[in-house]
Amino acid sequence: MRKFQRFLASVVALAVLYGVYRYSFRKDSEGNYLFLLPGEGGRSASDSEQQSSAVVSSEREWSSVDPSRLANLTGFEYVIANDICKENGSFSELLGVILVTSYVGHDEIRAAHRQAISQQKLLSMGLLRIFSLASIPPTERFITQAAIEAEQRLHGDLIQGNFVEAYRNLTYKHLMSLQWATQHCRGAKYLLKMDDDIVYDPFYIQNYLSDLHQSDDARTHHHHLLAGYLFRSKKVIRLQANKWYVSRDEFPGDIYPPYLSGWLYITNQRTARALAAESQSSGSNFFWIDDTFITGILAQRLQIQPTALNRWYSSNSEFLDCCIRDMKRYSYQCDYYVGPNGGNGKLIMEFIQELERCYDNACYQRPPGKSLTATCVAEYKQQIQPDHGTAMISQMKLRK
Repeated sequence: MRKFQRFLASVVALAVLYGVYRYSFRKDSEGNYLFLLPGEGGRSASDSEQQSSAVVSSEREWSSVDPSRLANLTGFEYVIANDICKENGSFSELLGVILVTSYVGHDEIRAAHRQAISQQKLLSMGLLRIFSLASIPPTERFITQAAIEAEQRLHGDLIQGNFVEAYRNLTYKHLMSLQWATQHCRGAKYLLKMDDDIVYDPFYIQNYLSDLHQSDDARTHHHHLLAGYLFRSKKVIRLQANKWYVSRDEFPGDIYPPYLSGWLYITNQRTARALAAESQSSGSNFFWIDDTFITGILAQRLQIQPTALNRWYSSNSEFLDCCIRDMKRYSYQCDYYVGPNGGNGKLIMEFIQELERCYDNACYQRPPGKSLTATCVAEYKQQIQPDHGTAMISQMKLRK
C-alpha cells in the first residue's frame, strides 16, 4: 500500500510540474513558447497588462501588412523566395537578421561579403545574412537570371522581387527586405538593414545588439527602435540638374524630417512591421528616396524617434584602409565600425579579417596624438551628405 501511495504521489507531483511548465509560458500565434527572459518573473499586474496590450498592438501591425504589396506597388511576388529561417529551427531565436540590399549584378560584391565572414560564422554569433535583389533590367549585359538562380542554389541566401532594378525602385527593395524579415524571420530580435557596398564591424554590432537585448527597454521588444547615422534639418534639393532633384509634387516641404542613412541602421520587428504597414496606408504618398521615406517620413508619421549612432560612421573608405594598416602594424583598434568600401570589394574582406584577428588577440586603444585624422594621408571624401552617400573627391592631407 505504501509503495502504491508513493507511486501515486510521484504521479501527482509530475502532473503538477508538467502543468507549471505547460501553462506558465506564453505562446505566440503559431504556438511557439515565448520563454521568460531574465528579470521578467517579478512583474506587477500593470506591467503584464501593458505587455499584453503591446503584444496585441504588435500582432495588429503585423497582420495589417499586405504581403502582395510594397507601398503603392501591387501584385508583388518573389521571383526567388526564401524560407531559410523556417527551414532550420535553430534560426527561430536569432539575435538579428542582416538585410543587405544588393544590385542584382553585384555578384562579386556579394561574394566578397561571404568570403569576409561566412553564414556559418554569423550563425554562431546569432546572426543571419540575406541579400535582397530586384529583377534584372533590360540594359544589364553582365548577369543572367540563370546565374542568379545558380547563386541561390549554391548559397541559399537570396531573395528577389518581381520589380525591375532601378534607382527609383530602391524604396521597393528596402520595403521588401523589411517585410520579408517580419514575415519569414519573426523570431529574430533585431533587423540590420545595410547596402552591399558598405564595410562594417559584425563583432562590435553583435556585442551592441547583445547589450541592447539585455537592457530593460529591450527585454520585451515592444518598443520602437530606429538607430543609425542620423540626418537632421536636411534641405530638399530643387535644382533640376542635380541627381537628387525632388519636385514639390513629390515632397512639398523644404526640409526633410530627421532620417537615418540607408548605409546601415538597426531596427526591430515591431518597428519594421509598423513602417511596412504605414507605407501601405491610404494617406501614404510614395517617395523614391528610400531612407528618407522609410526612416524619416514614415517614422515621423508613426512618432518614432530615431537614435543617433553617428560616431560609428566614416564616409571615407581610406580611413578604413588606414584602420587595416594600423591593426596589422600596431594592433590598434579602429575608430569606426561602418563605412563605404570605396568601390573596392577587397576592403570588405580585409577589414573583417583584421577585425577578427584584433578581437581574438585584444587590440589596443589608439594612443593620444595617433588618431586617424592625424596619421592617415589619402584622398579625402566629403563627409556623409543628404545626397545619401555620393562622394566628392579632392586631394588633401587628412587632419583635424
